[in-house]
Amino acid sequence: MIEFFQEWGVWGLIVVAFTESSFFVIPPDALLIPMSLLQPQSALLFAGYATLFSVLGGIFGYYLGKGIGRPLLNKFASEKLILRAEQLYEKYGIGAIIIAGFTPIPYKVFTVLSGAVSMNLALFVVGSFIGRGLRFFTVALLIMLLGENATTLISEYGTIATLLAGLIFIIIFILLRKRKAGKRI
Repeated sequence: MIEFFQEWGVWGLIVVAFTESSFFVIPPDALLIPMSLLQPQSALLFAGYATLFSVLGGIFGYYLGKGIGRPLLNKFASEKLILRAEQLYEKYGIGAIIIAGFTPIPYKVFTVLSGAVSMNLALFVVGSFIGRGLRFFTVALLIMLLGENATTLISEYGTIATLLAGLIFIIIFILLRKRKAGKRI
C-alpha cells in the first residue's frame, strides 16, 4: 500500500497525512522519509505538506468525534469517566494534542476524542500544528543533515526519543501549570 501512495508523490503524501489523522493506518513518515531521501532539498517542503494536511485531517477527525464520538464513548465508558475525560481535556487538552502529534501515540485517537469531548477547536488546531510540525520537521531536518544515516537513527531510536521528548514536555507542562497556579494565589 505504501508503494501505491509513493507513486503519487506529493499527492500520496497529502492523502496519507490527511487520512492518517482520523482513520487510516499508514503514518505519513512512511512516505516523508523516502521522499526526503530522494529529494533532500525538498524535505522541508514535504514536512510542510505533511504537517498542514495532517492538521486538516485532524480537524476532520475532530468533527467525526463531534458527530459520532459521544455515542461511541457512551457505549464503552461510563458517564462519570466521560465527564472526567472532559475535565482533563479542559485542563490539559493542548498538551495532550502536542504530545500525541509528536510521539508514536495514535494521533487519530486524540483527534476524534477531542471532538467527542468538545475541546476548544482553536487550541486543538494550535496543538496539532505544534505537535505534528515538530514531528515532521524533525524527520526532514534529520534527513537533510544525516542523509541515509537518519533512517537508521529514526528506526532504532525514533520511538524511544519521541516518547522521552513527550515525557519531558509533560514534566515542563506540569511545572509551568503549577508555577502559574502559584502566582494566582
